[in-house]
Amino acid sequence: MKDRPLKLGIVGAGLVTSGSHLPALVNMPDIDITWICDRSLATAQRVARSYKIAQAYSEISQCPDVDVVLVAVPVGARRVVVPEVLARGWHTFCEKPFAITLAEHDAYLDAAARYGVQIGVAQTRRYTKQSMTGRSLLQRHVFGPVLGVAAAEGSRMTRTNRGAEWYVPDTAASGGMLAELGVHVVDQLMFVLGATDVAVRSSSQAIHLGLDLATSVRADVRTASGATLACGLEFSIIDDLCNGIFVEFRDGVLHLGTFLDDTITLVSREGETLCEFAMREGASTIFEAFCLEWRDFLRQCRTGTPSHADAATVRPTTALIEACSARARAGDAVAEEVAR
Repeated sequence: MKDRPLKLGIVGAGLVTSGSHLPALVNMPDIDITWICDRSLATAQRVARSYKIAQAYSEISQCPDVDVVLVAVPVGARRVVVPEVLARGWHTFCEKPFAITLAEHDAYLDAAARYGVQIGVAQTRRYTKQSMTGRSLLQRHVFGPVLGVAAAEGSRMTRTNRGAEWYVPDTAASGGMLAELGVHVVDQLMFVLGATDVAVRSSSQAIHLGLDLATSVRADVRTASGATLACGLEFSIIDDLCNGIFVEFRDGVLHLGTFLDDTITLVSREGETLCEFAMREGASTIFEAFCLEWRDFLRQCRTGTPSHADAATVRPTTALIEACSARARAGDAVAEEVAR
């Protein structure tokens, strides 16, 4: 397996597969895409024709053995899919969010260890220039001790300009808006900080027709250096926010953009931009980000050495999502029904 191309199977023929993963995978010479599987055989066949994939199936039990499998089905549907894929002895790469409870998360990790395979998760923002450079600056303690952290991502969304499949409204299947969309900035923050654990102190959600449209969180994040950082996080699709990750130091604030064409700047406490950082490592386009995360995970499959895509490293993200959801269900969070 060290020298030959890895045989790849794909479970899930939706938009993230056809529009994001496959354009990267078909351009990787060390991958042989063997089959695609979807409960809609017609959908699987259509995507297979588009990308010249030889075989299409509607059941995983029908699929021949491969080395690696991409699991790109809604997170709730993975409770059956992931155990079956792992039991076949296939390395498994899941779309985000990896899981919506820690019990689920740990069960997948335990199963991967039991079957002797690697398991990872697609969190493309870990591979952007901003994330890579910001993480490096914090690891090197360039600006001294961190005093506090905030992150926000939001814009007023009046329409999606996408088809009905862009979001699965069944929260049992999708995990809700926080898990589907907010997870990007949550995980980017956890990655940049080098988080090892998180404890949610408070959270609130604005809910309409069962969908969490805005979330506000206060949490304590434990880092690999042993520090505990107070963090505030805001996510919204109904309000414009001051987007980015803001890391406060004694003499200024480091502002990391959350999108691929954003920058990293050092800002004074008065709001004056002091400098902008050159960013050499990482992706500057979404295509590059998908390529980098796949190369990283494939190295993990070949060597057994954990990568940035390793699912164990995403555990703090799962912990925060689960805690916010649990508080909302229990009524501990301020869950307000948005006026129609």
